[in-house]
Amino acid sequence: MNLSYLNDRIILSRIPITAIADKMGISRQSLYLKMKGIREFKSSELYKLCDILRLTDEEKTLVFFADRVDETATHNTHEIKA
Repeated sequence: MNLSYLNDRIILSRIPITAIADKMGISRQSLYLKMKGIREFKSSELYKLCDILRLTDEEKTLVFFADRVDETATHNTHEIKA
């Protein structure tokens, strides 16, 4: 998960962290812990967060499948060089 990109989107949204946490039904502290990667997001929380931030499908891919996208890019690079 690309938490850095997600954090940037939260900042750009100009929605206060407290308001985001309230809309998600979690505490501000819980949201901070999840954003730092200390706790994991539940799927229902991720769905709400995407809705609150109005993330596009492309942005969702960048956030939630960043590791898989990187692996695919690396794998494809190796195939091209071979």
